[in-house]
Amino acid sequence: MFSEKEQKSTQEKLEQLKKVKEGIWTFQWLSNLITQRRIRWVQEHLDEMLTKYNGLTPEEQAYKIIFLDYMNINPEHSKMIRISPRKIKIESYNFCPYLEACHHLGLDTKHICKDIGEPSIQGMVEIINPNLRFSRNYSNIRPNNDFCEEYIELLEPKSNDSILTSFNQLTETF
Repeated sequence: MFSEKEQKSTQEKLEQLKKVKEGIWTFQWLSNLITQRRIRWVQEHLDEMLTKYNGLTPEEQAYKIIFLDYMNINPEHSKMIRISPRKIKIESYNFCPYLEACHHLGLDTKHICKDIGEPSIQGMVEIINPNLRFSRNYSNIRPNNDFCEEYIELLEPKSNDSILTSFNQLTETF
């Protein structure tokens, strides 16, 4: 049913999530491990990827770099829809090793994706562009939906005035 690569990926996720379920690792520890690995990949490939996707908007670049290049998702299994000038919606129908591992272990994908997956993808988008934000609609993720609904949005950059105000507020508390 699954390719050898998909089986290997699912097995890796099963082993990781078993360690969390058994209390050997915390959710935070596993999230940090995955985030570090993913951020390292983006840092190592960023120049090449930005050249490859030159001419696309930052949110489209992030989608292609993360979903197509890093995760190797077949573009036929992932649909990108522009919903505003600065925001895209992603409908992911692809094979997902976390979905499979959660099914085998009786874990809720909402919890696993929120606590383990989302921080790493947010870290990746911030390396691509610090003004990008990743989010999911947890009412529309698998297995309770046919696809996972995700978003990448380009936020307005903070002005120097708001950065200075934030800094001043922070330093006043010390």
